[in-house]
Amino acid sequence: METVLFIEDDKALRENFGKILSLNNYYPIVAETGEMGLKLAKKMLPDLIVCDIMLPDIDGYQILKELSQTKETQTIPFIFLTAKAEMDDLRKGMNLGADDYLTKPIKTKEVLKAIRLRLDKKIKVSEMASDVKQDENQQLSVEDSILISSDGKAHSVNLNEIVCIISAGVYSNINIINNKTFLVRKLIKEWEKVLPEKCFIRVHRTAIINTNHITSIEKSPNHTFRIFLKDFNRAILSSHKFSRRLREKLFQ
Repeated sequence: METVLFIEDDKALRENFGKILSLNNYYPIVAETGEMGLKLAKKMLPDLIVCDIMLPDIDGYQILKELSQTKETQTIPFIFLTAKAEMDDLRKGMNLGADDYLTKPIKTKEVLKAIRLRLDKKIKVSEMASDVKQDENQQLSVEDSILISSDGKAHSVNLNEIVCIISAGVYSNINIINNKTFLVRKLIKEWEKVLPEKCFIRVHRTAIINTNHITSIEKSPNHTFRIFLKDFNRAILSSHKFSRRLREKLFQ
């Protein structure tokens, strides 16, 4: 699930925006002051930041400037939110490196569209810049275990325990047996290059499954598949791009 940090001193707007994000499958992080927003941005490394310009302590311009000077936060998409729409404000924000600019009162469809646009662009750039050079000798084997860092804790997971991996932007949800899930900062494209092809297969641009955990498969009229996995509460749909590979692996 992609994380969005919302920095806004208006309590009602902050709470409503958090609900909108949750209802649209984003994980909201909220801050009522600029200082709190800065700390959360550096600690949580959200996928995107929406920030009011006028705040009670430090303004949004200062927040963006400081985050732009830190390696870990300088590539986080940043959207300004303000009640003003003068050209000077727009120009100043864009010159500092803001990705977008929304004016109050905000419209739900407008803000969700802006968030999705910037997150999709970030994903594309991250995948293009990803330089994961793994040769066959470096590929993991089915018997290997990996150390996953999630929620500030380290977890050792055997590859056999992984049911599926679902993309969440620059993060991935690692779903393992007994309905446990870990959110880690790793592109699904990177997982595809290191997981053993013997049992792991990508079935969609957002999903990799462990074929050992398949309970049933339903063929769709459009030559794609609905895949049901043990300890995963919904079907995973294959895309046309990856369905052929799935047919070759499982039905031939």
